Amino acid sequence: MTTPLQYNSINAAKLSKNMKTSGKISRNGFLFFIAALMFFMPLLPGCNGTPGTTDTTQIKSLPFVLHVSPLHMDDAIEGANYVFLVTVDYGTMKLKTTTNQTTTNTETTETTQTVDPNLATISASCENATVSVGPKAITEGYVAEVVVVPNEGTMGSIIRVKVKAEWQGYSDTETVTLNIREKPQSLEELNSEAIIIRNMFLSWVATSYPELGISLNDEWFGTIVYPNTVLIKYFLFFSEKWEVGIRWNTSSDSVDWAQMYIRLRTAQFAPSKSFEIGSLSAYSPNIYEISPHPAVWR
Repeated sequence: MTTPLQYNSINAAKLSKNMKTSGKISRNGFLFFIAALMFFMPLLPGCNGTPGTTDTTQIKSLPFVLHVSPLHMDDAIEGANYVFLVTVDYGTMKLKTTTNQTTTNTETTETTQTVDPNLATISASCENATVSVGPKAITEGYVAEVVVVPNEGTMGSIIRVKVKAEWQGYSDTETVTLNIREKPQSLEELNSEAIIIRNMFLSWVATSYPELGISLNDEWFGTIVYPNTVLIKYFLFFSEKWEVGIRWNTSSDSVDWAQMYIRLRTAQFAPSKSFEIGSLSAYSPNIYEISPHPAVWR
């Protein structure tokens, strides 16, 4: 027979034993829950197993772009021809297409036709000058020319020319400028001298590089550039296919060299070949090829 005191002691012992057992069960259950959570966490949406990282990479589209060179000519004169070179870059813009479908009893034929897939149209406009463009449509990798002839009475002014390219609904514009200066008095003399030097070069090139197809028999049109330089004189000549740049040193007989470059007008943005005469006053001038000039003269 147990007394109340003994009963309470027995109950206390049982309660203590039950609490220990319950504590073990609770602790084991908590550890099981943590293990399960760690196992399934990578499978939950938005959990990639690498906390603290966010992918912010974006692919940027490249726009349709017009390029004109040069953007400014500082030494221009009235009546001369100034030639700006124009190229286009389609960037990552996609061609716009039209699709026609022809349906028969047995099959459907789908034809996709691209509207003007390659050609961008080039235009130009300005005041106080005559402007022409050729060719009027080009694609990537080809060159158009914008020719600007300042009007009489524009000396001392700045002429602004707006050049625009349009392709597949995209467009881009660029504004170029010319600073109009006074004409040199020796312009006709310089023109005659430039023709003599050009002919010396072209005769040699026609013989040494017949594959180029350059000939004195071609029709050539000339125009001065940098007309107010003192020692080095510059002239450009154009045939239907080629641009030829001539420059020569007028300082003294000891350094009276001359140079020429050639550029395919619609296919090249920079000269492809250059040549030099060591001395114009030599009894038999020596002509030889040199490294191509990095850019045209404007």
